[in-house]
Amino acid sequence: MTTARSFIGFKAVTISMEFGTKEKLDGLKPYFVAEAERVRALGVSAVAGLGPREAAARRSRWHEEKDEQRRRGELTDSLRALVAGALVQEVAERGWDGLERSELPHQSRGRWPGSPQGCWPEQITVALPADLVVTVYAGCWDISKEAVGKLRDWTQRHPKARPNRPSRPGCSPQALAEYQYYAAKVLTTGEIWRGAVARGLKRIEPHLLRPRPDVP
Repeated sequence: MTTARSFIGFKAVTISMEFGTKEKLDGLKPYFVAEAERVRALGVSAVAGLGPREAAARRSRWHEEKDEQRRRGELTDSLRALVAGALVQEVAERGWDGLERSELPHQSRGRWPGSPQGCWPEQITVALPADLVVTVYAGCWDISKEAVGKLRDWTQRHPKARPNRPSRPGCSPQALAEYQYYAAKVLTTGEIWRGAVARGLKRIEPHLLRPRPDVP
């Protein structure tokens, strides 16, 4: 991805989710702990017998290797790794890994018109790799910007309308249909974050059902 992994650091993302998701994620904590311990043991063995300088260099490479494994979904030792690994896959499948971005599109800030008024009773906050967060914002904005512009024009023409109230929209059926047409073309970042959580849960499920090699 050209936003490159030069965009160092993490950005906190709050994800609104359907009821029951937090319980599923909490149930993964023993797996995360076991994976973290397994990787810690590998790190210890990797520097065994090395001098201080060589050991420091090997530990540094090992940290990079772990980050790459997390992004590829090969290492899931935390909630962050679960979501980030799934997000990398989502970005690649949508072709967004070729987007040239190093910062959030300024037009994407704030709530977009057409964003669904969903009721999400649960929330989690995850610090995700900043380059992935920027890419998701850029990708969603690239898909949605034309529809968002049309919806802003619509709002100017219908200042008293309430299109998110189906029983009392405050506008004609034709105007409401126009609004709904463009709103359906808006892709929010929230949809991507929720999709990444669902994808991560689905991907890790076989590992939870399969006995670990070190378990009799």
